[in-house]
Amino acid sequence: MPRSAVDGGTYIIQCAPGLNVPALPKIIDMEMKLRDMEDMKIDVAVLSHGIPFGPGVLDGPQADEWAERINDDLARIIDRYPGKFVGLGSIGFGDCQRSIAEVDRCIKQLGFRGFQVFSNISNKLLDSSQFIPVLKHIAMLGVPIHLHPTIPLNHVGLSSGSLFLSLGFPYDNSLNAVRLIQSGLFDETLDPKLIVAHIGGVVPYLAGRIESYATPSAIFPDARRLTHSIDHYLRQLYVDTVCYHLEALECCYKVMGAKQMLYGTDHPFGPYEKAAELVEQLGCPPSDRELIYRGNAERLLNVKQLPVAA
Repeated sequence: MPRSAVDGGTYIIQCAPGLNVPALPKIIDMEMKLRDMEDMKIDVAVLSHGIPFGPGVLDGPQADEWAERINDDLARIIDRYPGKFVGLGSIGFGDCQRSIAEVDRCIKQLGFRGFQVFSNISNKLLDSSQFIPVLKHIAMLGVPIHLHPTIPLNHVGLSSGSLFLSLGFPYDNSLNAVRLIQSGLFDETLDPKLIVAHIGGVVPYLAGRIESYATPSAIFPDARRLTHSIDHYLRQLYVDTVCYHLEALECCYKVMGAKQMLYGTDHPFGPYEKAAELVEQLGCPPSDRELIYRGNAERLLNVKQLPVAA
């Protein structure tokens, strides 16, 4: 369980040694968020639990109870601002059947359009047997999972917040995305929709290396035999566009293609204004940019039509 403290009137969550996340006003004040959305010409935002620790850091009933509280609060916010926000639910993973029931409640009662899942849960890898049934259930409902990084299980050498955020997070997200593929999840469910945050971590850049070493061979006889080669599954992944370097976004675009990319800013974390501007600088046809800005989100989130910015 992360520790919390108050520093000069600001509530701070101590996520890991060297990584303290303050509860900034823009995290909790929806009026401020709406003003920033207007400045960035964003009509509709997808909301989820933003601190890099979900209810899954807890165990058992407590984890499930907190997930339900978080989801109820998110539904309240969405109802208060109709037409401005779309919700991604949280899952506690404390009890498998209770988690599956909460998945159904989020979609069928609260009207959420998917789920945010962190890259490891309660000190366990995401492809652990206790989590796979819940992830399969989400996939069978046809709604997306937004895979968001959290503190890696092995954080030797990650001694500062800057190292966690710049290197630890992309690594952990990429590792667990690939492990989910190798678990057989993509073979056992129909068209799972996995969105790997922050331009897919390191997956686009290292796709060739992942493909080369994931194939069973004399050197790697234990590599899992999937229905297709791993590059088939890597190209089924979706990514958001959150990054701060145009060349990195261009690499992602060339590897993944516009149909797999969704516009993101990571607001209110990091230099979100820079992330918001990069898609406009991307060298791509207007039709591809339209897919990134809205078309893919409308399809994945099952929103018939998002409003057009004036």
